[in-house]
Amino acid sequence: MTASTSTAEAPAGLLQQARALLIRTMTFYRDDPRTASWLRERLERIEAPLRIAVTGRVKSGKSTLINALVGAELAPTDAEERTQVNTVYQYGPEPRITAYTPHGAAQNVPVTTLDPGTIRDLQRWRPDEISRLVIDSPSPGLQAITLIETPGVSSSAVKETGRSALAQILSEADAMLYLTRHPHQTDIQFLQSAHELEVARRAPINTILAFSRADEVGSGGSDAMPSADRVAELYRNEPRVRSFAQYVLPVIGLLGQAAATLDADDFDALAALARLSSAEFENLLLSADRFVNSTTPETVSTTTRQDLLQRFGRFGVEHAVTLITRGAGDLKKLRSALLADSRLNDLQESLHQQFVERQEALRARSVLMAVEMVLRANPRSGGRQLRGEFERLLANAHEWDELRLLSALRSGQVRLPPHEREAAERLLGAFGNQRHIRLGRRPDAPESELSNRASDALLQWRTLAMDPMRDHVHREAARTVLRSCERLIADTSVRDTAG
Repeated sequence: MTASTSTAEAPAGLLQQARALLIRTMTFYRDDPRTASWLRERLERIEAPLRIAVTGRVKSGKSTLINALVGAELAPTDAEERTQVNTVYQYGPEPRITAYTPHGAAQNVPVTTLDPGTIRDLQRWRPDEISRLVIDSPSPGLQAITLIETPGVSSSAVKETGRSALAQILSEADAMLYLTRHPHQTDIQFLQSAHELEVARRAPINTILAFSRADEVGSGGSDAMPSADRVAELYRNEPRVRSFAQYVLPVIGLLGQAAATLDADDFDALAALARLSSAEFENLLLSADRFVNSTTPETVSTTTRQDLLQRFGRFGVEHAVTLITRGAGDLKKLRSALLADSRLNDLQESLHQQFVERQEALRARSVLMAVEMVLRANPRSGGRQLRGEFERLLANAHEWDELRLLSALRSGQVRLPPHEREAAERLLGAFGNQRHIRLGRRPDAPESELSNRASDALLQWRTLAMDPMRDHVHREAARTVLRSCERLIADTSVRDTAG
């Protein structure tokens, strides 16, 4: 290629385009310090870990599940709803707590360790005194994501401030994990209202719905999880839920927290309980007082029993002991079995696949939502060009279409024959966004091989998209994969030109 020939460049991705629009919007509102500062914060967050709001109705198990996901007991868990302020759990090399007032002033709370009791006391402050807590923790579980715990959707804190939890979530988070014991009309209405903005309606790709106390479904006991699975399947296919949630799954938050924080002392105590006869153990579990105050076995102290019951719950203690008697004979095996049975592994995999692996699409969504909120709240003359660019980005955000279809394939909302599903997921980027991975080829595959593979895929999915024997849903799915193939073809053309 000669020096006078321009080098072909691939078109900027959605996040790059959204970021550029955010900067132009910030420049347009530079004479409005409050708006410009708010937009600057959103610009800075693009480089920070993905922010996931953990929200839901009062006492849906938000704190418990946060502890399970982090793998440490940070969020305080109480019998009553105590969270009054948004609490951000983020990675930091040293433990630190920062409290923010509604006016933005920050105050560091001196701590050497992160004690849930200290956090609990701060969370009980009135929202007009402390609007946000930021907890820095060196927990590895927070290196890839930041978790934001909100007050319960119907809590007194939300009503007292006059600002809904919805506004906070839209402002603070890239994605949402919504917890409920069982979906009620309140949950559906809240989640629908979270998708009122144009960006949210165009890209309902940031929500996972979890039944966080699956062990309580139906009559509880051994039939609870199968019942919860059936309920989850019903809601996955419910049109209103499908319009905003990418996945619906059951999880036992308390069991997940116990598994994630299980240590050698816990295992020794549970193993001692497992050595009791069935009759003795069942007798212990007749009431909490009997379990805590019993002296059988003598090696398990009252303090240990209280801790086990608080962290595991009655169901968790019984389940852990059952697993030990069935062969989970060491700490590693028990933790693995508890994590699997709690479905925490499933939730973590869903969070990783739906959110972490596709975080650029989610960040672009957050950026464009911020731009939309500003253009709506503070319209001014001369903003037509910004609005036009905003609309163009929304109309061409294929990355969002890919995410929606991947979610639909994984949740069973769209069903394809196994060979078609595998090919579709690969072309949509489920196993990696690199071109050779999408095309199922080695990293060192020559350009000619990648080009031929992309052309073959294009022809296959064009045929499926036009198949009159398929219904509208499946033809639309095929068209989404087809557009992904077209992008791969375009990418190949750009590389050939550049070469």
